[in-house]
Amino acid sequence: MRSAWFDPFTAATGIDIVSVSGNTYGRVQAMVEAGRPEWDVVEVLPDFQWIGASANLLEPLDFSVIDTSGVMEGDDLVTEFSIPQVLFSRVMTYSTRFDEVPTDFAAFWDTQRFPGRRAFYSRANGGMLEAALLADGVAPEDLYPLDIDRALAKLDEIRDDILFYETNAQGEQFMSDGQTTLGLLPDGRALNIRNTGAPVDIQYAASFLTWSTMVVPRGAPNAAAAMEFLAYSLTPEAQAAIAEAYTYGPVVPAAFDMISPERAAILSGGPQMAGQAVLFGEKWWGENLSQASERLTEWMLG
Repeated sequence: MRSAWFDPFTAATGIDIVSVSGNTYGRVQAMVEAGRPEWDVVEVLPDFQWIGASANLLEPLDFSVIDTSGVMEGDDLVTEFSIPQVLFSRVMTYSTRFDEVPTDFAAFWDTQRFPGRRAFYSRANGGMLEAALLADGVAPEDLYPLDIDRALAKLDEIRDDILFYETNAQGEQFMSDGQTTLGLLPDGRALNIRNTGAPVDIQYAASFLTWSTMVVPRGAPNAAAAMEFLAYSLTPEAQAAIAEAYTYGPVVPAAFDMISPERAAILSGGPQMAGQAVLFGEKWWGENLSQASERLTEWMLG
């Protein structure tokens, strides 16, 4: 982000950007409630668009400064308090040692044609519930609100074949060393496995798109500069620059005009996913994560 966004923004505006880590929701809440916010822009996951707003932790954005007209279509990508930053995805990752290529989540559940263990992220909002419902015949447009009972019943069918990973690095390891033959992994991790020469490939027809988000804490000391930076980040040029720097995809489709076809083909939201990837219902997750997590934990322990 520094090479793609921060330094060019400073060169264009004279506004310096200091970056820090440790952007937990608890820290945002603590500094805002204490009346001493230290940060002007915070990168968060989409659920905080609603969690932070409902807790009165976020500053309304100035859309007279921030132009969102170029942002891709999709529910809840832009809110009063947030803009999308970049796209990332979870993709079906599979062993190329199978006799055939799995093409959808119904195949993911078919342990006869595709033997071996399955890798799922252990958190409720890691895609496994959506994958289960798609495997059970639910249409993508009908996924939300999630039918958790139906999803867990479908997961029951392969319960003994699931290996849950606690971190993305662990999921990568499961697939790269052959502990699992099918997995739902972040696309960057799946690309790492493939690029190291492991017998693994990616099925983009079975993938989920989500995004990272940028917000401004309530009372940010440099809120006006923050609005300028957010506006800059949504220009096609800035979106193309971040996509060249890392495998996250642009949220502004016009950026693809500035990206080579070879690069675009490995980016989240690229042409290989067009019309196939399912956009996560992040507003539903923001409102239901606690309940869904409890249900999944009960199922895992059952």
